Amino acid sequence: MSDQPPPHPLTETELSARLRGLAAQGAAPATGAQARSRAQRRRRSQRVVLSTTVLAAAALAAVASGALGSDTEAAAPPAASVSHTPTPVPSPAHVQRVTIDLDAHTLTIKGRRFPISGVQDNCPIGEREVTVTAKYPTLTMPPDKYSRLTKYVDVRQWTVTFTDRHHHERLLMWALDPSAGLNSIGNNAGPGSIALAPQDGKWVYDAIKPGARVEIKGRQAASADPDSVCYDRHPVTGDH
Repeated sequence: MSDQPPPHPLTETELSARLRGLAAQGAAPATGAQARSRAQRRRRSQRVVLSTTVLAAAALAAVASGALGSDTEAAAPPAASVSHTPTPVPSPAHVQRVTIDLDAHTLTIKGRRFPISGVQDNCPIGEREVTVTAKYPTLTMPPDKYSRLTKYVDVRQWTVTFTDRHHHERLLMWALDPSAGLNSIGNNAGPGSIALAPQDGKWVYDAIKPGARVEIKGRQAASADPDSVCYDRHPVTGDH
């Protein structure tokens, strides 16, 4: 047993004085209400800490899965851009070019040049550029004032026609009949159209295409006789 004497019990006055001292030093025991308030604060703090922990974990998971687009995530393929390159336009179909030179008495096609019979001064073609309308192996010309008086039928071989500014189909070129001779080639002898030698006329007929553009160069008279004289200018009609 201890030799120390038992502690002297405190009086009520001493106990009150000690409690006041402890209260002044902030060490007084908490009351029931204070204890409950402290417990509620601790629970709220625990809930805040728990919520923060859950959010942090969710963010970490999102970064790991790529949902937040981290810096290490592979870049998404760019959306298909609209091309501003113009769509290629097909080149227009090549237009065949033919040149008739009335002064030089020549016709040029596909790099080849042929002698022609030019038109008479009183029967100009009246056009500077025409488009080939059609081709006929033979073409019966409309009767003129001379053929009406005879049994002669004017049939041309390897003929090529065009449509004039008045929308009339007209004779442009043809091949001389071998029986007619070649005297007119190189001269102005045609009453409104040009003529080629027989073998040349057939070659040109085969080479030229409907739709070809024919440039007519050289001098043409400003005035002309009527179609009754320039019968090659008669409109091509009927069964040809």
